[in-house]
Amino acid sequence: MSEEEITVDDKGRILIPKEAREKVGLQVGGKARLRVDKEKIVIMPPVSPEEFIKEMEGCIKEGTPTINPLDLKEMWEPKNKRPKK
Repeated sequence: MSEEEITVDDKGRILIPKEAREKVGLQVGGKARLRVDKEKIVIMPPVSPEEFIKEMEGCIKEGTPTINPLDLKEMWEPKNKRPKK
């Protein structure tokens, strides 16, 4: 499966074919990432914290961090478990 025509319903929803979901590991009720790349919409499975760390390895240089580590941690916490500010 490399390309398939799908339908967008009146609420903007699409059905991702089962074969495509299984191929990339999208689970029922799970999260996905969406990126707009020029005139394309790219839907990807979520990145685990471990994968994120591996991807970022070598990107962080010595010195003072520009982001608070607690803010970074919040990106990985489900919204319903985040502390109220």
